[in-house]
Amino acid sequence: MRKLIPLLFLFFWSCTAWADYAQAVAALKEKDYASAETLLQDAASKGDARAWNALGVMYLDGMGVAQDDVQALVYFGKAASGGNTNALKSLINIFGQGTATVPKNADRARGWAIKFAQANNLYAAFAYYQLTIENELSVVDGKGKFDRSRYAALAKRSVADRELDTQAFSLLSFAAERGFVPAVAEAQQILLTRSGEGVAERALSFDEEIQQRYATKISADVYAQLQQDAEKLRGLKNLGDSFVSVGLFNDVFPAAASAAYSVSGVNPSGCASSRVKVKRLQVTQRMQGKETLYIRARLLSDMMMLKGRWQELWTMDVCGKTVSVPVSFEADGWAGANFLVQAPQAQLVN
Repeated sequence: MRKLIPLLFLFFWSCTAWADYAQAVAALKEKDYASAETLLQDAASKGDARAWNALGVMYLDGMGVAQDDVQALVYFGKAASGGNTNALKSLINIFGQGTATVPKNADRARGWAIKFAQANNLYAAFAYYQLTIENELSVVDGKGKFDRSRYAALAKRSVADRELDTQAFSLLSFAAERGFVPAVAEAQQILLTRSGEGVAERALSFDEEIQQRYATKISADVYAQLQQDAEKLRGLKNLGDSFVSVGLFNDVFPAAASAAYSVSGVNPSGCASSRVKVKRLQVTQRMQGKETLYIRARLLSDMMMLKGRWQELWTMDVCGKTVSVPVSFEADGWAGANFLVQAPQAQLVN
């Protein structure tokens, strides 16, 4: 009986907190903010994290109280510490973007995200990735344009300097594997645009899973784009063995086509350069010196190539003439690869 008394007391305490919160919500709907705040304070003091979150919303939006971002953060912090995910989202948004009175602080936002991510919160895992990719790993300038110098600086970093990358992409992979839809779409977009050994196969395999499980969950426009990119990748794989992404293929093709056209011997008046096509792709030298970002999750494991070089032979059709064009590739240290079309070694096959 003595053991039951504390349990009954806790149960009663919890019920009264829930009752206070319910009454507070009703007061908010009636715009009776004074009563709502009193009831929320009572519920919060009894351990209701939802009440702390609601108080944070009141101060963030100035609902019956003076608008105060700093005080809102205090309440959101209490709510998040009590396990409230809505409060976590508010903390991440405020620290991640900053306000007039709260400076942007990606580290503090990530600190909250990792705390929840370690408890297997998929939203928090994805938020950590987003915060990192939009700040320390961003390759755009203040005007939203691609920053080549920033890209080059990120590419030159040693593996030892990429722990933040490892954490971010590991959490993205973790969230995607467990079905968090925004992470699913983001991880697949990465796979569809990366070059490297086995990346295309992983992307196409994941595409099948996406079609089966997420077709109606991913937004229609994003899903359509993913399917379009996957179809292009399938077309590329139908040409043979290659480690290039669709994007890298498109970058290489003009130079390879030009080299093929030059040695084909065709009459320009009867064969326009636009009629050059790729007939076959073949890896002639397998990946050498491969090094990938260490990722602590299956989906993106061994997919983020930092170092590596390989060679391919591109067989081109130039108005019925077959020309082989060797191409060398080397990972650029970040998200792509440099290439060299070896035009002097291009040969007319027939």
